[in-house]
Amino acid sequence: MAIAPIFKRQGWKRSDLLRQLVIYSITILIVMMSPAIDQSLVLGQLPSLTTPSNTHSPPVGVERRGTLESTWVHLDGQELFRIASPAILNRSEPSEQIPVEIRAKQIEANLALVVASGGLSGEEVLDPKTLQVLIETVNEQPVLFVKDKNLAEAKVLLTVTDADAQYASVSKERLANKWKKILEQELRQALELRQPEALRQQISTVIKALVTTALLTLMLGIAWAFFGRRKQQLEQRQAAESAFIHTQELATLEPLDAESGVQLFQRLQYHFGLQERFQIVRFVRWLLFWAIAFIWVIGIAYSLNAFPQTRHFAQKVVIVPIVVLIAWFFMGLINQLSDFGIDRFIWRWEQEQLLTGVNLQRIATIANAFKGLKKVLIYTVGIFWVLQWLDVVPVSILALGALFALTVSFVAQSLLKDLVNGFLILLEDQFRIGDYIRVGDVSGKVENLNLRITQIRSDAGNLITLPNSLIAQVENMSRIWARADFRIEVAYHTNVDRALAVVRETVDQMAQEPEWQSTILDTHELFGVDQISYTGITIRIWIKTAPLKQWRIAQELRRRLKIAFDRHNIQIGIPLQVILENGYSKPNSIEN
Repeated sequence: MAIAPIFKRQGWKRSDLLRQLVIYSITILIVMMSPAIDQSLVLGQLPSLTTPSNTHSPPVGVERRGTLESTWVHLDGQELFRIASPAILNRSEPSEQIPVEIRAKQIEANLALVVASGGLSGEEVLDPKTLQVLIETVNEQPVLFVKDKNLAEAKVLLTVTDADAQYASVSKERLANKWKKILEQELRQALELRQPEALRQQISTVIKALVTTALLTLMLGIAWAFFGRRKQQLEQRQAAESAFIHTQELATLEPLDAESGVQLFQRLQYHFGLQERFQIVRFVRWLLFWAIAFIWVIGIAYSLNAFPQTRHFAQKVVIVPIVVLIAWFFMGLINQLSDFGIDRFIWRWEQEQLLTGVNLQRIATIANAFKGLKKVLIYTVGIFWVLQWLDVVPVSILALGALFALTVSFVAQSLLKDLVNGFLILLEDQFRIGDYIRVGDVSGKVENLNLRITQIRSDAGNLITLPNSLIAQVENMSRIWARADFRIEVAYHTNVDRALAVVRETVDQMAQEPEWQSTILDTHELFGVDQISYTGITIRIWIKTAPLKQWRIAQELRRRLKIAFDRHNIQIGIPLQVILENGYSKPNSIEN
């Protein structure tokens, strides 16, 4: 009894699985891109083709509000307050106006000179306890100075301008008093952090942070290695189960009895259970890897942030990798979860279908192709998000999508052909991963198949990559069953009936042995003399075999026939020559 009665077919066609997977992938993509599309509808406009982009777009970190532009003033990587200047629409021709970002750098340089140990002479080392920030009016503008008992004269920090007061919506005097309090507090703290006692405390903190990071890395590394061994064990068990299913289901065309069908179904259930456990173990290892990466990034950032001299470097250099790392993590997380979703969807679909080894191979091929497409979509959208957050790409994702589509329409026609032909290969089930195929002059085992390329491992061990658009005709040598088209030539003077009997006896004896019985399906399709020529008599036989077993069976049959021919004194075919002596022909055989 076949396995079919175990499952009830629901009338699904071959294209139903592909259609459902397409809908599933598009749903994931829409969910991922919906925030970006919403933002693009508000902000996403392509830059003007007639007006230079620098005419309207302020630099990174500069905010424009009406006729004013503002930016932050930093000290040791900390944001102190925002200063403002009249907006400059064209920075390539600023006339006499100073851009706000240049003014901010000048103020930051003044502050750094005050707190830096080498910025003042040895006799002018500032004391955080006696440091003061004063306000004086110069040309009707409040000017902030720093004064200390060790300073011969007060040093200018900045001037509160009309633009600053207009941006903050307060008077210049009130804004100057507010900035005075902020500067006194931050300058004193910066000086205290540069004292020898604070430096020793910072070094101790960094050592503790690095030791903690190393210990956590060791613990997570041990767990990562443990799950790595577990992953390898599951891979080996999966390979063994796949080999068993391939032997029991693909190597024979005869229907199974009830007991064998139930046993095969249980093994298939066990195979899918192994696959689900393998996915979980791989996901846990992936989480452990990212946990180690996050620990080191956080540990390095914490260590750099402990020193005021490197705090600015930590924020400028470490924050960007952290953001990229977090974005990459979430892209990988979405990718892993969507893999789980695809696997679960396929498993539920298989519960209602005929579950065989052939279906198992086909499902693996389809799932691999759609997982690859889904992965490309997820990481493409994620990279666009990261670039937009870093202001590397000033336009929105929607505008980028329009430009990308325009580019594809002109220069990527071959890519579209690859995708369409790859989809048709999957839809029509032309070949799968694990099949042995020939495409033109290329032949070998299919190792990878997605919507764009097909990778074939040749008999010489070379990995050959073919774009799907180049696959116009394919020969599948491993679908359901195969055939060994066996020919052997015996000498012309051989007793043909005797030679045929020896070949038939050898083939039948081989087919009845337990080692070959499951792989030799039929030996009576075609048998007899195929050709007679000057070199001898060609005997031909068709041997129907399990997929990919035809070459091994042909090799063994040649070995056995050599032994049988030697035992019965049957010679292989050799060319004949006719020698004329006194007008009479005399046959003579020679070996070339």
